[in-house]
This record gives sequence, structure tokens and C-alpha cells, in this order.
Amino acid sequence: MKMPKTAQVLHMNTGALLRREQGRAVFSVNGPGDLVAKVPIRAGTPAGKRRVLPLVHKHFPTTLHRVLFREVSHEMEVRMRSFGTAFASPLATTHGMMRTDMGLGLLMQRVGPKAGGLGLTLDEFIARDMLDTAALKALNDFSRSVFALGVVVPKADCRSIVWGQDDGICRPFIVDGFGDPSVIRLRAWLPFLRRYELHRGMERIAGEIGLHWSRRKKMFLRNRYGELD
Repeated sequence: MKMPKTAQVLHMNTGALLRREQGRAVFSVNGPGDLVAKVPIRAGTPAGKRRVLPLVHKHFPTTLHRVLFREVSHEMEVRMRSFGTAFASPLATTHGMMRTDMGLGLLMQRVGPKAGGLGLTLDEFIARDMLDTAALKALNDFSRSVFALGVVVPKADCRSIVWGQDDGICRPFIVDGFGDPSVIRLRAWLPFLRRYELHRGMERIAGEIGLHWSRRKKMFLRNRYGELD
């Protein structure tokens, strides 16, 4: 029997569609643990590249899933760096790969409330006026951990930062776009370049949510005069 398109089922072990937006779809997973499957959605490929890509993928098969591989490897690196430090990893935990009807997917920690479903993205969190003093402190603990643990996130934005529960504490996680996409991993190897891009990303985020980013303090502030409350 043909599966109706509205069912959005990836695989016999994959459940309901939780979120679909540009670049990715996120599905619940029926199985042990509290996991989701994140599947990249590729944009249309120009005709010239369509002729070349099959040859590239045949001889270099990992290029087809390069985004997933870099996210898994970078998340593990950051998690290992966090051991023995005062900083919790700001990245959603990865749990390997799974095959789906839409291609290879990344198994990840579900970031959201205990009751289930996905958490609010940072822009949704701000739009609901939920950024009180405690939430701003959690956001700044998150931003300090990003710098301290050497996280690479070239295009940080509000949609890739999601609020979830961790040991009963509500805090933000980066769920998408982390890891160095370049073949020559300059961001990973050169701290000044990584920090430069992180500051630019944080400034862009601050502008989108009405806060001020302090490069010196590596913190989000209510305004440029340094108010936290």
C-alpha cells in the first residue's frame, strides 16, 4: 500500500513529524530513550552539479552525508572537552545515524519540555516574553560555554538555538549548524577566527532579539550599559 504523503513517515521505527523548515525535518523516534531524527532537506541542485555529483558520491561516499558526519564528530569533541570543567556542553547530544525513507538521518537528544515535543526556538522564546532574569542567566551561561569549549557554529541564528530541560533546568541548546563545514578546518584550528565568527553570530542574534552583545564580557545584556535585569 502506498504511504500517503501527509503521514510524513520516514521508516518503520520513526514517528510523527515534529518540525519541518528550511534545511531540515525533525521526527519523533519510537524506541528507547528520548530521541528525535533530524533529516537534512537539500535544496534543488543546478543541472551542472547534477551531472557531477553522482561521480563524486560514488568515489567519495562520505561527501553525501558530510553535514551529519561533522555534526556528530564536533558534538563528541565538545562533549569530551566539557568533562571536568564548569561548563555543560551547549550542543544537543548526538546518538549516531539511522536510515530513513528521506535518506540518512541524525539521531539526537530531544530538546524540549519533559512532557514531550520540541522546545521553543530562541526567537519564539523571546516573542512570548519569557526572557526573565533567570532565563537571561541561562542564556549567558550558554554563551560562555560556547566560547570556553571551542564550539564552531559558522551561522549561528535564533532558529538553531532551542530551549529544553536538562536535569530539571531549562536552558538553551544548539541543535543545528555546528561543526566546521570546510575541508580545511581553519575555524577549528585557529581560535581567533573561531572567536571572531562567534562574536559576529552573537551580535546578529542580539540584534534579532533586542539585546546587546558584549564582546568583552561574552554576555547578552539588556542594553549597552550592562544591565542584566
